[in-house]
Amino acid sequence: MSAKALDRSSKLDQGRLLARRLYDLKIRQLEELTEQDSTSYLAEYPRLGKTEFRDVVRQVIEAKKAEQTQVGWFSIPHDITVLVFVAFACFTNLNTAIIAGIGVLVLFESIFHSYFNPRLYPALSFLVWFTYPAYVLLGWVLIARGMTWYWAVVVVAALWGGTYLAGLVARLPMQLTVQARAEAEKRKTREPSGRRK
Repeated sequence: MSAKALDRSSKLDQGRLLARRLYDLKIRQLEELTEQDSTSYLAEYPRLGKTEFRDVVRQVIEAKKAEQTQVGWFSIPHDITVLVFVAFACFTNLNTAIIAGIGVLVLFESIFHSYFNPRLYPALSFLVWFTYPAYVLLGWVLIARGMTWYWAVVVVAALWGGTYLAGLVARLPMQLTVQARAEAEKRKTREPSGRRK
């Protein structure tokens, strides 16, 4: 191996180590790194220059933002379910709301698990701000219909926790299917290609 290749390899190794270390920081902390912070990190990873350091920081920020977007994307079915449940509870009754909520949750969990669009996420992420007033509205409607306040709180808490739990259960078959497909693809790539008889 040439000296140039060794230098490149050690730079990559130090870049990976730095990225792992920076990944523990929050995005805001990464965006607000001072010149003093940069100098301190560069002293620990001497093979990297300022350009490589900035590149590693940029990549870590992008990776963290992508991860946040994916996590947020998978929480959108919960928000839609809460809004649909509350709408049905307001205009019909709790039994109908439960049936509608389960149907919507299963439908949107399957859609959002099989389709990911980071461009749609910023618009859909605003749904979470509607769920908080929806919980309050649900509690108010239930109390107005004669339910005691503590049972109304129990229903609201059950809706909040139940949609997360039901979402995990609804996601399980899809996750198993995705894993099975990935394993089948791995096996396909490992097998020797097309033996002719």
